Amino acid sequence: MNVEKRIFFGFKFTPAQLIGTYYFIAITVSTILLSLPFAHQEGVDLSFIDVLFTGVSAISVTGLTVINTAETFNTVGIIILMLILQVGGIGVMTLGTFIWVIFGKRLG
Repeated sequence: MNVEKRIFFGFKFTPAQLIGTYYFIAITVSTILLSLPFAHQEGVDLSFIDVLFTGVSAISVTGLTVINTAETFNTVGIIILMLILQVGGIGVMTLGTFIWVIFGKRLG
């Protein structure tokens, strides 16, 4: 069984690798954004594992947290969290379809 590989940023990916790469990048970016100091309430110190869990939970749209969101994040942090939830909710298929249409490909 020969799986067609797609070229993405100069690398060849199978569809499964492309989806895995998308989620890895999304989780990394969400963890970095949620760990920035301007996203927290004053005096709140979060561990890396708490921020990572919150980011992964937001990307996977489960909404689980081990922290109190209202007491931990300020307005900027909550907006970042909402955007991360939206990116996770859009999903790979919707994003892929959007990119497919931008490049002028036909949808079958």
